[in-house]
Amino acid sequence: MEWKQELDAALAEYDAAVAELQKKRKLFDGLLGFGTHPGEAACHEILDGKVRDLCRRAETEADPTEKRDLMEKLCALPGQWDGPEYARLMLIALQRHTLELIRGMAPEDRKALGERYKKEWPRVKRLPVQDQVLKALQK
Repeated sequence: MEWKQELDAALAEYDAAVAELQKKRKLFDGLLGFGTHPGEAACHEILDGKVRDLCRRAETEADPTEKRDLMEKLCALPGQWDGPEYARLMLIALQRHTLELIRGMAPEDRKALGERYKKEWPRVKRLPVQDQVLKALQK
């Protein structure tokens, strides 16, 4: 499965789209209903769809090691992001697509990733989707 290349390409497109949004952004966009907030741009939905489709294919086509690698990549993205906050939140939201992948991971991989995830995303920093991911990893 060529998921690494697909994911990297989708992320590169997203990064370029977000950079373009930032260049075109006006000071008060989205504030009090003026203009459009960049968090509402189509690039977020496009990335979400690509990651959803990739994870669905990985559920059936990937072996447990590939599933672990995909999980690790998707879980690490928000912490590595140095762009705007609205895009980082989108990268966190993508993690909901991994819930089915977790079931197909080897138990020792789930446990190890769960421990790292818990350290990287302490309770005070986690969003509800991250609580769901952590709970699934700890099962």
